[in-house]
Amino acid sequence: MRFLFMALLACLLLACDNNTSDDAGSTPQPVSDGTLTEIPAAQWQQQADERFTDTAKAWQQALTRFEQNPNAENLTALRDALAQWYRRFASQYLLLASRACQQDGSANRQAILARLDSWPLYPGYLDALPEWPESGLISDPYLELTRQNLRRQHGATDPAEASLGFAALSVVLNGTTESPKALAAFTGEEGIPARRRQYLKLAGEQLLADHQQLSLNRPLNELALQCGLMETLAHWQQQQDPTSEQEEGLLIPALSLAVNETVLLDAVQAMDPAVIARWDQINPGIAGSIKQSEEKGWAPIKAWLTTVSITRQMPDA
Repeated sequence: MRFLFMALLACLLLACDNNTSDDAGSTPQPVSDGTLTEIPAAQWQQQADERFTDTAKAWQQALTRFEQNPNAENLTALRDALAQWYRRFASQYLLLASRACQQDGSANRQAILARLDSWPLYPGYLDALPEWPESGLISDPYLELTRQNLRRQHGATDPAEASLGFAALSVVLNGTTESPKALAAFTGEEGIPARRRQYLKLAGEQLLADHQQLSLNRPLNELALQCGLMETLAHWQQQQDPTSEQEEGLLIPALSLAVNETVLLDAVQAMDPAVIARWDQINPGIAGSIKQSEEKGWAPIKAWLTTVSITRQMPDA
Protein backbone atom coordinates (compact mmCIF):
# COMPACT_ATOMS: atom_id res chain seq x y z
CA MET A 1 0.00 0.00 0.00
CA ARG A 2 2.78 2.42 0.90
CA PHE A 3 4.60 1.68 -2.35
CA LEU A 4 1.47 2.23 -4.45
CA PHE A 5 0.84 5.59 -2.85
CA MET A 6 4.41 6.75 -3.31
CA ALA A 7 4.35 5.66 -6.95
CA LEU A 8 1.18 7.69 -7.56
CA LEU A 9 2.67 10.70 -5.82
CA ALA A 10 5.82 10.38 -7.89
CA CYS A 11 3.73 10.26 -11.07
CA LEU A 12 2.03 13.48 -10.01
CA LEU A 13 5.44 14.99 -9.40
CA LEU A 14 6.69 14.04 -12.84
CA ALA A 15 3.55 15.41 -14.46
CA CYS A 16 4.10 18.73 -12.71
CA ASP A 17 7.81 18.65 -13.47
CA ASN A 18 7.09 18.42 -17.18
CA ASN A 19 5.28 21.77 -16.94
CA THR A 20 8.13 23.50 -15.14
CA SER A 21 10.00 26.24 -16.98
CA ASP A 22 13.34 25.18 -18.46
CA ASP A 23 14.84 28.63 -17.95
CA ALA A 24 17.71 27.74 -15.61
CA GLY A 25 18.67 31.37 -15.17
CA SER A 26 15.30 32.59 -13.95
CA THR A 27 14.77 33.64 -10.36
CA PRO A 28 12.85 31.02 -8.34
CA GLN A 29 9.24 32.06 -7.95
CA PRO A 30 6.62 30.99 -5.41
CA VAL A 31 4.91 27.74 -6.33
CA SER A 32 1.68 27.96 -8.27
CA ASP A 33 -0.48 25.28 -9.83
CA GLY A 34 1.60 23.24 -12.28
CA THR A 35 4.86 24.96 -11.27
CA LEU A 36 7.70 23.51 -9.24
CA THR A 37 10.70 25.41 -7.97
CA GLU A 38 14.23 24.06 -8.02
CA ILE A 39 15.93 23.81 -4.64
CA PRO A 40 19.72 23.75 -5.09
CA ALA A 41 21.14 20.93 -2.97
CA ALA A 42 24.40 19.96 -4.67
CA GLN A 43 26.59 20.16 -1.56
CA TRP A 44 24.14 18.19 0.59
CA GLN A 45 23.86 15.49 -2.05
CA GLN A 46 27.59 15.26 -2.74
CA GLN A 47 28.49 14.96 0.93
CA ALA A 48 25.84 12.29 1.51
CA ASP A 49 27.01 10.22 -1.45
CA GLU A 50 30.66 10.50 -0.45
CA ARG A 51 29.93 9.40 3.11
CA PHE A 52 27.91 6.44 1.89
CA THR A 53 30.76 5.44 -0.43
CA ASP A 54 33.28 5.71 2.40
CA THR A 55 31.31 3.38 4.67
CA ALA A 56 30.71 0.99 1.76
CA LYS A 57 34.47 0.81 1.19
CA ALA A 58 34.98 0.13 4.90
CA TRP A 59 32.51 -2.78 4.64
CA GLN A 60 34.28 -4.19 1.58
CA GLN A 61 37.67 -3.95 3.30
CA ALA A 62 36.33 -5.63 6.43
CA LEU A 63 34.82 -8.41 4.32
CA THR A 64 38.12 -8.95 2.50
CA ARG A 65 39.97 -9.21 5.80
CA PHE A 66 37.42 -11.71 7.08
CA GLU A 67 37.64 -13.81 3.91
CA GLN A 68 41.43 -13.88 4.17
CA ASN A 69 41.46 -14.58 7.90
CA PRO A 70 38.05 -15.75 9.18
CA ASN A 71 38.46 -15.33 12.92
CA ALA A 72 36.25 -13.95 15.68
CA GLU A 73 37.97 -10.56 15.72
CA ASN A 74 37.47 -10.00 12.00
CA LEU A 75 33.86 -11.20 12.23
CA THR A 76 33.17 -8.62 14.93
CA ALA A 77 34.81 -5.94 12.79
CA LEU A 78 32.66 -6.98 9.84
CA ARG A 79 29.50 -6.66 11.92
CA ASP A 80 30.59 -3.23 13.09
CA ALA A 81 31.24 -2.20 9.49
CA LEU A 82 27.74 -3.30 8.47
CA ALA A 83 26.19 -1.36 11.35
CA GLN A 84 28.05 1.80 10.32
CA TRP A 85 27.10 1.34 6.67
CA TYR A 86 23.46 0.76 7.59
CA ARG A 87 23.42 3.92 9.73
CA ARG A 88 24.92 5.92 6.89
CA PHE A 89 22.22 4.63 4.55
CA ALA A 90 19.48 5.58 7.02
CA SER A 91 21.02 9.03 7.42
CA GLN A 92 20.62 9.48 3.65
CA TYR A 93 17.14 7.99 3.42
CA LEU A 94 15.31 11.32 3.01
CA LEU A 95 17.59 12.28 0.14
CA LEU A 96 17.32 8.89 -1.57
CA ALA A 97 13.54 8.88 -1.21
CA SER A 98 13.34 12.41 -2.64
CA ARG A 99 15.46 11.38 -5.60
CA ALA A 100 13.32 8.30 -6.15
CA CYS A 101 10.24 10.51 -6.27
CA GLN A 102 11.74 12.95 -8.75
CA GLN A 103 13.70 10.84 -11.22
CA ASP A 104 12.27 9.60 -14.50
CA GLY A 105 11.05 6.03 -14.14
CA SER A 106 10.24 6.83 -10.53
CA ALA A 107 8.09 3.74 -9.95
CA ASN A 108 11.16 1.59 -10.59
CA ARG A 109 13.24 3.87 -8.34
CA GLN A 110 10.70 3.38 -5.56
CA ALA A 111 11.10 -0.38 -5.93
CA ILE A 112 14.88 -0.03 -5.72
CA LEU A 113 14.59 2.09 -2.58
CA ALA A 114 12.30 -0.50 -1.00
CA ARG A 115 14.74 -3.29 -1.89
CA LEU A 116 17.57 -1.47 -0.13
CA ASP A 117 15.87 -1.93 3.24
CA SER A 118 13.00 -4.45 3.22
CA TRP A 119 11.39 -5.40 6.53
CA PRO A 120 9.61 -7.04 8.23
CA LEU A 121 10.87 -10.17 6.54
CA TYR A 122 10.84 -13.93 6.77
CA PRO A 123 14.37 -14.79 7.94
CA GLY A 124 13.90 -18.47 7.15
CA TYR A 125 13.28 -17.60 3.50
CA LEU A 126 16.90 -16.52 3.15
CA ASP A 127 18.99 -18.39 5.70
CA ALA A 128 18.86 -21.29 8.12
CA LEU A 129 17.19 -20.83 11.50
CA PRO A 130 18.11 -22.69 14.71
CA GLU A 131 14.84 -24.63 14.52
CA TRP A 132 15.17 -25.12 10.73
CA PRO A 133 18.90 -25.69 10.08
CA GLU A 134 18.49 -26.43 6.38
CA SER A 135 15.99 -23.72 5.46
CA GLY A 136 16.57 -20.74 3.21
CA LEU A 137 17.96 -19.83 -0.18
CA ILE A 138 21.52 -20.00 1.08
CA SER A 139 21.02 -23.65 2.03
CA ASP A 140 19.48 -24.55 -1.33
CA PRO A 141 22.17 -26.34 -3.37
CA TYR A 142 20.07 -26.06 -6.53
CA LEU A 143 20.05 -22.25 -6.46
CA GLU A 144 23.13 -20.70 -7.99
CA LEU A 145 24.05 -17.69 -5.91
CA THR A 146 24.31 -14.73 -8.27
CA ARG A 147 23.12 -11.16 -7.98
CA GLN A 148 20.61 -11.80 -10.75
CA ASN A 149 19.11 -14.80 -8.95
CA LEU A 150 18.98 -12.92 -5.66
CA ARG A 151 17.10 -10.09 -7.39
CA ARG A 152 14.67 -12.62 -8.86
CA GLN A 153 14.09 -14.23 -5.48
CA HIS A 154 13.56 -10.92 -3.68
CA GLY A 155 9.83 -10.62 -2.98
CA ALA A 156 9.14 -13.50 -5.35
CA THR A 157 5.68 -14.30 -3.95
CA ASP A 158 5.47 -12.02 -0.89
CA PRO A 159 7.07 -8.65 -0.01
CA ALA A 160 8.44 -10.22 3.18
CA GLU A 161 10.48 -12.71 1.16
CA ALA A 162 13.56 -10.53 1.26
CA SER A 163 16.77 -11.82 -0.26
CA LEU A 164 18.48 -8.43 -0.54
CA GLY A 165 18.84 -5.21 1.41
CA PHE A 166 20.42 -4.11 4.65
CA ALA A 167 17.91 -5.97 6.82
CA ALA A 168 18.42 -9.22 4.93
CA LEU A 169 22.19 -8.82 5.09
CA SER A 170 21.89 -8.25 8.83
CA VAL A 171 19.97 -11.51 9.24
CA VAL A 172 22.65 -13.51 7.44
CA LEU A 173 25.55 -11.87 9.27
CA ASN A 174 24.08 -11.51 12.76
CA GLY A 175 21.40 -14.18 12.97
CA THR A 176 17.96 -13.84 14.53
CA THR A 177 18.61 -14.50 18.22
CA GLU A 178 20.17 -12.42 20.98
CA SER A 179 23.38 -14.40 20.54
CA PRO A 180 25.21 -13.51 17.30
CA LYS A 181 25.62 -16.21 14.69
CA ALA A 182 28.62 -18.40 15.48
CA LEU A 183 31.91 -18.11 13.61
CA ALA A 184 31.49 -21.70 12.40
CA ALA A 185 28.53 -20.57 10.29
CA PHE A 186 31.00 -18.76 8.02
CA THR A 187 34.07 -21.02 8.00
CA GLY A 188 34.76 -23.86 5.62
CA GLU A 189 35.71 -24.11 1.97
CA GLU A 190 32.51 -25.84 0.88
CA GLY A 191 28.86 -26.19 1.73
CA ILE A 192 26.59 -23.71 3.46
CA PRO A 193 29.35 -21.66 5.19
CA ALA A 194 31.02 -21.01 1.84
CA ARG A 195 27.68 -20.06 0.28
CA ARG A 196 27.00 -17.76 3.22
CA ARG A 197 30.28 -15.92 2.63
CA GLN A 198 29.46 -15.71 -1.06
CA TYR A 199 26.09 -14.22 -0.18
CA LEU A 200 27.72 -11.51 1.95
CA LYS A 201 29.81 -10.46 -1.02
CA LEU A 202 26.95 -10.51 -3.54
CA ALA A 203 24.46 -8.75 -1.28
CA GLY A 204 26.96 -5.98 -0.55
CA GLU A 205 27.63 -5.52 -4.25
CA GLN A 206 23.90 -5.28 -4.95
CA LEU A 207 23.49 -2.64 -2.24
CA LEU A 208 26.12 -0.54 -4.00
CA ALA A 209 24.49 -1.08 -7.40
CA ASP A 210 21.05 -0.14 -6.10
CA HIS A 211 22.38 2.94 -4.35
CA GLN A 212 24.07 4.01 -7.57
CA GLN A 213 20.67 3.96 -9.28
CA LEU A 214 19.53 6.61 -6.80
CA SER A 215 22.68 8.73 -6.85
CA LEU A 216 21.87 11.23 -9.60
CA ASN A 217 22.92 14.62 -8.23
CA ARG A 218 20.62 17.28 -9.64
CA PRO A 219 18.46 20.05 -8.16
CA LEU A 220 15.48 18.85 -6.17
CA ASN A 221 12.12 20.56 -5.86
CA GLU A 222 9.60 21.05 -3.10
CA LEU A 223 7.35 18.18 -4.17
CA ALA A 224 10.26 15.73 -4.36
CA LEU A 225 11.30 16.70 -0.83
CA GLN A 226 7.72 16.45 0.42
CA CYS A 227 7.33 13.04 -1.18
CA GLY A 228 10.68 11.95 0.27
CA LEU A 229 9.73 13.18 3.73
CA MET A 230 6.44 11.28 3.60
CA GLU A 231 8.28 8.13 2.56
CA THR A 232 10.79 8.59 5.40
CA LEU A 233 7.99 8.98 7.92
CA ALA A 234 6.24 5.91 6.50
CA HIS A 235 9.46 3.90 6.74
CA TRP A 236 9.87 4.87 10.40
CA GLN A 237 6.17 4.36 11.14
CA GLN A 238 6.30 0.82 9.78
CA GLN A 239 8.39 -0.37 12.71
CA GLN A 240 5.91 1.22 15.12
CA ASP A 241 3.05 -0.80 13.61
CA PRO A 242 2.17 -3.68 15.97
CA THR A 243 0.93 -5.72 13.01
CA SER A 244 4.44 -5.77 11.50
CA GLU A 245 5.41 -8.86 13.47
CA GLN A 246 2.04 -10.38 14.27
CA GLU A 247 2.24 -12.92 11.48
CA GLU A 248 4.19 -15.97 12.56
CA GLY A 249 7.70 -16.04 11.18
CA LEU A 250 7.99 -12.32 10.43
CA LEU A 251 10.93 -10.42 11.87
CA ILE A 252 12.28 -6.90 12.04
CA PRO A 253 16.01 -7.49 12.66
CA ALA A 254 17.41 -5.94 15.83
CA LEU A 255 19.88 -3.85 13.84
CA SER A 256 17.06 -2.48 11.67
CA LEU A 257 15.12 -1.45 14.76
CA ALA A 258 18.15 0.18 16.37
CA VAL A 259 19.13 2.12 13.25
CA ASN A 260 15.74 3.29 12.00
CA GLU A 261 14.35 4.23 15.41
CA THR A 262 16.57 7.30 15.70
CA VAL A 263 18.69 7.85 12.60
CA LEU A 264 15.82 8.61 10.19
CA LEU A 265 14.63 11.60 12.21
CA ASP A 266 18.15 12.69 13.15
CA ALA A 267 18.93 12.91 9.44
CA VAL A 268 15.90 15.11 8.74
CA GLN A 269 17.00 17.45 11.51
CA ALA A 270 20.55 17.50 10.12
CA MET A 271 19.56 18.55 6.59
CA ASP A 272 21.61 21.26 4.92
CA PRO A 273 20.30 24.53 6.47
CA ALA A 274 20.34 26.21 3.06
CA VAL A 275 18.07 23.50 1.64
CA ILE A 276 15.67 23.81 4.58
CA ALA A 277 15.62 27.61 4.28
CA ARG A 278 14.78 27.54 0.57
CA TRP A 279 12.18 24.82 1.09
CA ASP A 280 10.59 26.90 3.85
CA GLN A 281 10.34 29.88 1.50
CA ILE A 282 8.33 27.74 -0.89
CA ASN A 283 6.36 25.71 1.68
CA PRO A 284 6.23 27.81 4.87
CA GLY A 285 6.32 25.91 8.13
CA ILE A 286 8.65 23.05 7.27
CA ALA A 287 11.65 24.66 8.98
CA GLY A 288 9.67 25.23 12.16
CA SER A 289 8.29 21.70 12.20
CA ILE A 290 11.76 20.23 11.80
CA LYS A 291 13.03 22.42 14.64
CA GLN A 292 10.13 21.39 16.87
CA SER A 293 10.82 17.73 16.12
CA GLU A 294 14.01 18.00 18.17
CA GLU A 295 11.79 18.03 21.27
CA LYS A 296 8.55 16.44 20.07
CA GLY A 297 9.68 13.77 17.64
CA TRP A 298 7.85 13.15 14.38
CA ALA A 299 4.56 14.75 15.50
CA PRO A 300 5.25 18.33 14.24
CA ILE A 301 6.46 17.05 10.87
CA LYS A 302 3.46 14.78 10.56
CA ALA A 303 1.17 17.72 11.35
CA TRP A 304 2.88 19.90 8.74
CA LEU A 305 2.52 17.23 6.08
CA THR A 306 -1.25 17.28 6.54
CA THR A 307 -1.28 20.97 5.55
CA VAL A 308 0.49 20.76 2.20
CA SER A 309 -1.28 20.35 -1.11
CA ILE A 310 -0.57 16.74 -2.07
CA THR A 311 -0.84 14.50 0.94
CA ARG A 312 -2.38 11.37 2.34
CA GLN A 313 -3.79 10.25 5.64
CA MET A 314 -0.89 10.17 8.06
CA PRO A 315 -0.38 6.99 10.12
CA ASP A 316 -1.24 7.23 13.78
CA ALA A 317 1.70 8.13 16.02
